[in-house]
Amino acid sequence: MNRRKMKNGSLMMLKASFLVMVFSMGVIAPVIAQNKQNRKPRKKLKELLMMADSLRLQLRQSADRGCMLQWGDSLLMAELGKSKMSEKKKQRFMKHYAKIQRRLSLYDRLLYRGDSLLSANYYKIKYDTNYISRPNARWTIKLRGNLSGADLETTAKTDGMETHTKVMADCRGTFSMAVAYRGLGLGLAVNPAKLAGKNQDYEFNLNSYSNRYGFDVVYLSSKTFHGHQEVGSNEIDVHKGDISQKALNLNFYYAFNYRKFSFPAAFSQSYIQKRSAGSWMIGASFDGSKTKVKGMTIRLNELAIGAGYGYNLVPSSHLLFHLSALPTITVYSHDYTKMRVEAEEGSSDTEVPIVRNSMKYHYPSAIITGRGAAVYSWRNKFAGATAVYNFSVAGDEDHLQVKRNKWRVRMFFGFRF
Repeated sequence: MNRRKMKNGSLMMLKASFLVMVFSMGVIAPVIAQNKQNRKPRKKLKELLMMADSLRLQLRQSADRGCMLQWGDSLLMAELGKSKMSEKKKQRFMKHYAKIQRRLSLYDRLLYRGDSLLSANYYKIKYDTNYISRPNARWTIKLRGNLSGADLETTAKTDGMETHTKVMADCRGTFSMAVAYRGLGLGLAVNPAKLAGKNQDYEFNLNSYSNRYGFDVVYLSSKTFHGHQEVGSNEIDVHKGDISQKALNLNFYYAFNYRKFSFPAAFSQSYIQKRSAGSWMIGASFDGSKTKVKGMTIRLNELAIGAGYGYNLVPSSHLLFHLSALPTITVYSHDYTKMRVEAEEGSSDTEVPIVRNSMKYHYPSAIITGRGAAVYSWRNKFAGATAVYNFSVAGDEDHLQVKRNKWRVRMFFGFRF
């Protein structure tokens, strides 16, 4: 009897639960459906992009009319008309806003004059328009990620003993943003590792590229060189801090076929290469460095001149590939070493004598600069990567020879408006 009662009780509970579930679905489901109907539809990414593009076009049209700072007047008036402000408050607001409009109008006139001068220079045609063109935009904004490194290799012979040292510095990564107007740009870079105190190296890069000529300036101060040293058959580890270096590298080029070949199309995106073209170049390079290692200082000052070739390949209207090389031969060198000599035992001289030895010139001492780039563009956007490589060799293998490698890789994304 008890079992039957328990079974009957369980069946009653199941029936009650089922009825409650059916009732809740019948009541809640219409409410959910009604909420979905009343809920405002979310704007899709495509709609947001179209809205941003529409605002961009409005801003550009206002700039063309010389009222860039006043382009939002119509939007402000529309919002003011929709607002629930009293007429008295609206009149007070318009009275105050009229003063602001007069100032904006004055600034707009000044900006329009300056923009007219920049525009005349920007669109001045000094090139073959079948091969090169200017982007039809005022502003260019770029986001960039940079990675750079350096390594050093020395070979020395003393009393028949050969010493070979090969070290490399820590790689440096930076994030940067650049803004350009009519070809005039300004950028800001941040090194996360340096901000966190994990990297004490310092690097400065300055470059300017035009169709006819351009230059690179690279300064590096590093104390993170590490690697190994081979003395005869023995190998010794070189730790960070054992070697420090301050180095300055300058490179200049002049392109002969500047009417058809564009360096900035690949590296600064301030021009557009429409058809494939190449150019012979002449150039000059300077490499100066001061390297300190275990009581010895190596000073290098090398000036070189040479010639090279660059080529822009345009396989389609959206793609650009660049490759160039500029080898230069040293025509002037002022290289020497300074070494501290240990004082003899029993000597009363407190000053540590320093011996200076000039490094012998060995042909061919050279400085080589290579560049490469790949750029993909669509509508008003572009993305790609560039690479710059510098190699220099100085000295003589029979006494002391120094080889330096410096490289930088940059990835970027940008848009114009």
